[in-house]
Amino acid sequence: MKRVLPALMLAAVALCGPLSGAAAQEVQRGALPQGGAYAIASDPASPTAAIDVWFRAPDDGYGKPVPGLARVAATAAAAAKLESGRSLAEVVAQLGGRLNIEVFPDIVGISVVIPASDARVVLASLTAAYFTPQIDDSALHSAQSDAAVLAVQQQYETEALAHAALFAQIFASGPAHEPPIPLAADDISHVTLDQATAFAGRAFRASNAFVTLAGDVTPEILSVATPGAASGTPDPPLDSATASSSSQPTTQSGAVPGIGIAWIGPPISDERAATAMDFISDYLFYGGSGTVVRALRQKDGSLDLDGQFITLHDPGVMIVTVAGSDDGKVQGQILDAVSAMQQPLPPAAFDAAREAFLYHLSATTQTAEEEAANLGWYAAEGASGYAPGGAQYESVARSLTPDYVASVVRRYLTQPAIVRITQASATGGSS
Repeated sequence: MKRVLPALMLAAVALCGPLSGAAAQEVQRGALPQGGAYAIASDPASPTAAIDVWFRAPDDGYGKPVPGLARVAATAAAAAKLESGRSLAEVVAQLGGRLNIEVFPDIVGISVVIPASDARVVLASLTAAYFTPQIDDSALHSAQSDAAVLAVQQQYETEALAHAALFAQIFASGPAHEPPIPLAADDISHVTLDQATAFAGRAFRASNAFVTLAGDVTPEILSVATPGAASGTPDPPLDSATASSSSQPTTQSGAVPGIGIAWIGPPISDERAATAMDFISDYLFYGGSGTVVRALRQKDGSLDLDGQFITLHDPGVMIVTVAGSDDGKVQGQILDAVSAMQQPLPPAAFDAAREAFLYHLSATTQTAEEEAANLGWYAAEGASGYAPGGAQYESVARSLTPDYVASVVRRYLTQPAIVRITQASATGGSS
């Protein structure tokens, strides 16, 4: 799953069991009674169950923008008391599970990982918390406190600052123009109870939900889900308007120097081009084996480099961040490596890189948690059957050729947006 910002962990006991490859291919899909959708990847051998619910919703609300509204509303719903007298967060924590809330510009995801024996209780609590939210002052204040901590934390995270600055350059308007968690912590305190309640009632309705489950779960579990209000259909995917022309590189101060580079990529509907972008990011930037990562770390082992294609409805974004240096030579080496991909790789090298890419995908889609998150993300972005780890994605990946990948680089990866993060207490890095 392509992620934009760090997630908030509300309970911290990890219980992720392996999901067998065979089970990952068998995904059962259907409609929820009120108009949402579900996807289930069953694996009876898994000791855990992962239960997600995803919604299409703008991070700053539906009318006049309210920074941080979706984050506050989503966290408040998890903190609000249910009919049992406990909140969803309390239910999950008492069962020894993990609750994870993620807000992106266009979607909101709530993920729970728990022992498989507790899946029914958690699904009932999760759907009650979001399909019929009962946010009060106490839940709102708790959510504001959590969001304010994250807002402050972002000031010390080069990757988060670079993401925010790059998306502000790439997107002229729409939910992606501003970060889901405001950079100014004071903005969080301005979210009112009425605003959070109205947002939750509209965004978190059952008819706008994509419920995904993986691990030791079966379709019968859906019988305990809270029905929610009136039936309907999910909101259409939310897109943001891109800037009309490439902007000049920008500079921003931060606690740690860094570099951010981004390119506008293909929409999720162009599955082959989107998969090619995934391949490119894997070849150049994956873990410790990407060609650019290896080259840069040989020179400076302290650099923290990350590159990924963020698969969005329209358009996707290729983004690369470096923490630890704002040196122009590092930036140039990254851009040169991307530019070199305009020429097709030799067939043998390409075949080896594609097999490595498929192996990396397999290695990162093996747990129930990963499977449920991928199914939810891709469903919410408008391509439920295309999630990595499935047969459809692998088929597309195997169709890639050296010439086609090079053509995708020439089409999308030539006009980057660039931001340099300079250390706040210093005069900046070399160029």
